[in-house]
Amino acid sequence: MNLYKRDYVKSVPTKQEMQLYEGILCTERKDRRFGKINHRRLYPAAVRHYNSLFPNNHIELFDFQNEGNMEQLNEEFCALIHDTNTNERDVLRFINHRPAYHIIAGVFKYYNFGHHDAYVFPEFALGNYIADYLLIGKSSGGYEFVFVELEHPNGRTTLKSGNEGEAFRKGIYQIYDWKAEIEAHFSASFVTITKYSNKSSLPKEFLEYDSSRFHYAVVAGLREDYNEVTYRDRRNKVTQQNILTLHYDNLYDKACELETAQSF
Repeated sequence: MNLYKRDYVKSVPTKQEMQLYEGILCTERKDRRFGKINHRRLYPAAVRHYNSLFPNNHIELFDFQNEGNMEQLNEEFCALIHDTNTNERDVLRFINHRPAYHIIAGVFKYYNFGHHDAYVFPEFALGNYIADYLLIGKSSGGYEFVFVELEHPNGRTTLKSGNEGEAFRKGIYQIYDWKAEIEAHFSASFVTITKYSNKSSLPKEFLEYDSSRFHYAVVAGLREDYNEVTYRDRRNKVTQQNILTLHYDNLYDKACELETAQSF
């Protein structure tokens, strides 16, 4: 799914956009006697996206901040998830069609990658399965991947004991299927991601399966559904299965942090 109205793969930067870009590069070099100052925020969006690995799925935090409506979107999201009539499809539609991709990108805040380079893929196909979101982020150690499953925000999240309820179990079983698909058919399922790129080759992280680079997250319920038992289960899921379990208030909190953050 393309995040933008413009197709940055097929639509190369215009002559005017390249002239602006080259002028900024000259300014960068003049601003310092040695090396250069990075004025990336001033680069034309078409250049930034086109030069990335996946132009139509590339995101940069300052773009969301420059649009000036992050706070409004965050509060609308908060109202949505606390409406008892809301289901996971409503949340997906809100993020994808408002659009408000910074909300799902807030999941990067739970990891140590994404601050060098970041991508969001809604409804990413894995063989016969569909992940609600694939997040790809880069750190100094290279690229890593997070597959995210959204479940119901207001239904059977946990039991009275605090243990996983139907919503979480459904999401976790889905993740088990994804993991099995990736491990058994990596070259046939995951590397189809190459079709989203305009590059002749991708880094080895995209071509060679390394389980330590793959992470999984399930989002279900609200903060009020959690207790000490739930948080204990969350810690165990992360350490034992590399599955992060979040509630929707976590997404809201991280989205609010991004309003003034320097990076994902």
